[in-house]
Amino acid sequence: MRILLTLPRPFFPADTGGKIRSLNIFSRLAAKAEIHAISFADPVSDAAAIKEMKAMFASYHPVFRSEAVRPSARFYRELMASQFDALPYFLAKTNASELVSTAAELTRRKRFDLLFCDFLHTAAPLMDFPFRPRVVFEHNVEFLLRKRKWQAERHPLKRFIFQREWAKTRTIEEKVCQSFDHVITVSKDDSRVLRQEFDVRSCSSIPTGVDTDFFRPPDHAPEPGRLVFVGSMDWHPNEDGMLWFLHEVFPRIRRAAPGVSLSIVGRSPSSRLRAVAAGDPSVEITGWVADVRPHLARAEVVVVPLLVGGGTRIKIPEAMAMAKPVVSTPVGAEGLPFQDGREIRIAERPGDFAQAVLELLRNAALREEIGMAAHREVVAKCGWDGVTERLEQILDRWSGPPRARRSHGENRPSVVMQ
Repeated sequence: MRILLTLPRPFFPADTGGKIRSLNIFSRLAAKAEIHAISFADPVSDAAAIKEMKAMFASYHPVFRSEAVRPSARFYRELMASQFDALPYFLAKTNASELVSTAAELTRRKRFDLLFCDFLHTAAPLMDFPFRPRVVFEHNVEFLLRKRKWQAERHPLKRFIFQREWAKTRTIEEKVCQSFDHVITVSKDDSRVLRQEFDVRSCSSIPTGVDTDFFRPPDHAPEPGRLVFVGSMDWHPNEDGMLWFLHEVFPRIRRAAPGVSLSIVGRSPSSRLRAVAAGDPSVEITGWVADVRPHLARAEVVVVPLLVGGGTRIKIPEAMAMAKPVVSTPVGAEGLPFQDGREIRIAERPGDFAQAVLELLRNAALREEIGMAAHREVVAKCGWDGVTERLEQILDRWSGPPRARRSHGENRPSVVMQ
């Protein structure tokens, strides 16, 4: 199978959930298929990553862009200018025309069996691209993620911007999902949303995976009272969730268990988050780390207090693979196949979240029971090899001639794959 693959960014360093998922899937798929990849890239900061991408794929073609640092004067200028654009800011800032011309040049030179667009970011510019079949991988329901940000925001100007962003995203996302031949999501919940919102008829889901050889139970005991959160802190839902946790949940835990401590592990923590944590010596903010495993190994409990978001959180199965008990909000655990009270604890209100954490801190047997149950489930069902095999089966159906695809029911409007 020869695939033309479009990506929003190089995979390296693999420091976000989306990068981790794509790297693990496409590095394995590249061993079985001939993949020619295109992605946006910064010519300076991504120089090393570009070399690694060229080594991974049959060919790799960077489309250069220099993205505005957030926050900066340039970022705010671009954000405000995008308010007069039909596209939301996260799509308007890409070099879309060069992405299209690069894809056109590759299709003139080679015969491809399939166009695969990773994320809405690269599918939107190619909506009218004259190539079939084409598949889009939606790691998030993008409009829903932004709608939740708008619903949670209280600042009037931010609410205005977020409202416009999610509305514009919904328009473009609907057009993409209806113009592509097949849509892939990261959960059955996301597939259900796309069917309901956009009348998407041909849709599959693949599970979130984890490298169970890399993430393994540690051979030493955790630090008593240590809570850990892992996530890229320049992703708004992570920062928003941790600010809520520090304001509303952590003080309740501290009052009941004065010896508790918290590590916030992830790149680019904002000055706002640092300021909130600065007055509390029990809170550690690490910034970027080369390996999250030593930090997860310290945890008695891993917390995922997300209030907004979309897709599925890789941070949860990674912690579970290390046999760590996880307490999450419903949004944090959305779309993941784990049962509350068996492999995970789920709580929404601040008092309930704090109580769930305290129960685990006080009960070593319960921590071990939930942590090991989660570990067994992840090892059995969430390995990346199995996820990649599932994706390969989907792509095999779509890379065949139209008659073969119809034999699998893929072109029948009423059929929805699960």
